[in-house]
Amino acid sequence: GAGFVGRLAGDLLAGNPGAGWQFFNRGISGDRSIDLLGRWRRDTLALKPDLVSILVGVNDTWHEHLTGNGISVSRYAELYRMILDDTRWARPDVRLVLGEPFALPGGEFKEAWIGELRQRATVVRQLAQKYSAAFVPFQAMFEAAQKSYSTAELAADGVHPSPLGHQLMAKAWREAAAL
Repeated sequence: GAGFVGRLAGDLLAGNPGAGWQFFNRGISGDRSIDLLGRWRRDTLALKPDLVSILVGVNDTWHEHLTGNGISVSRYAELYRMILDDTRWARPDVRLVLGEPFALPGGEFKEAWIGELRQRATVVRQLAQKYSAAFVPFQAMFEAAQKSYSTAELAADGVHPSPLGHQLMAKAWREAAAL
């Protein structure tokens, strides 16, 4: 894809010729944590990855407020732990990189929902510590970027990043993952 994962893949492959790395982006726009869990073994673990990066959570909040089909924060934490436990069981030495769910108020994402999203971010930060994973502070990165860029320049609807937003995400991911 043209998002931050595609940018990461291009940057890492260009900087490491002959490394033989393969990148698989299994992210699906609109997925909630329960959707991710349902396809985790097939879409991720079956690939026998050496590194797994996860970014999930904004749709758990967004879908609740838009359609009443979200996932509570406590259930989100439980589902996320299940994903990580399955991963550690199948790939004990896999390197984990957990992205903080993020949104920028504006467009379709409302300021009133940010508190719930911050609770999810706390869950992810705690899970990153528990599972010895790198933590990517995407929300903090976007908030800092708003000092230089408008919300429309970063993510017009508040959830889906622009090309600029994706570029900043790739940079933040590389810094957090130390790659």
